[in-house]
Amino acid sequence: MEFLTAIEVEVYFIIHHSRRLRNIVVKRLELPDFSFRVTPDSTIGGCPIEALDIPPRASHPDGSPRYDLLNFRLRTKLDCSHFQRGQKVLVDRIFVVCDIFTTKIN
Repeated sequence: MEFLTAIEVEVYFIIHHSRRLRNIVVKRLELPDFSFRVTPDSTIGGCPIEALDIPPRASHPDGSPRYDLLNFRLRTKLDCSHFQRGQKVLVDRIFVVCDIFTTKIN
């Protein structure tokens, strides 16, 4: 089963140093236990997303990997200027994939 939804995230890092890089690394404010995929209409902070890229290689101070970060590639590099570190934005129009057979009903 799939449905369209949005999640709130916090901008963690903006990557736009070369001609090709136009990524926004964000931290999930909630860690929902579901998988999702971007659609051709997905946006972050109102800016179109081209793809959900490979998760960033980031670690906690103790060296353990950061699984709470997501790496979105924007369609245009100019959209990077709309974001600031710490800003809270919505990732909108994403498809959430859930398995109705694993959901417990009391």
